[in-house]
Amino acid sequence: MAERGTARWLEAGDLATLELAELSRLVDRTSERELRHRLIGGVREVALREIFRRMPEYLRPARATGFEAVIAWQITGAGGGGVDEYLIRVHDGRCDVLDGHTAQPEISVRTDPATLLKIVTGNEDPVTAVLKQRLSVRGDLALAARLTKLFVVGPR
Repeated sequence: MAERGTARWLEAGDLATLELAELSRLVDRTSERELRHRLIGGVREVALREIFRRMPEYLRPARATGFEAVIAWQITGAGGGGVDEYLIRVHDGRCDVLDGHTAQPEISVRTDPATLLKIVTGNEDPVTAVLKQRLSVRGDLALAARLTKLFVVGPR
């Protein structure tokens, strides 16, 4: 268990073994400043890879019926001030991470890694993140509005 205000758990490389409930508690106990500081370099890459690896597990298939879209997740803070992009496709009640595909997204979501980690662990509401200008959405806004209902956010 991490001490309050520290993020040593991010350096351990054990993100893949953490259950969502434990990850949620660790994120909640870590200060915003510490999360932002730790989510750079190699730790950032590991955290993002794990978040998107788990994305299909958190889809609610019944709610995704009839939803068809490619979503581009643009994560800021890559080396040299760049952006990493992860594409997911939701279709037929399924979610697929598109590796190496160049699909045209209907929705683009742009945020930083700390905000993304807080959202997927249920420690920040995505609507609040938009209002705080820490998350932006472009494209088909009617489809984008449904995203918060399609995925389990935080511990189940």
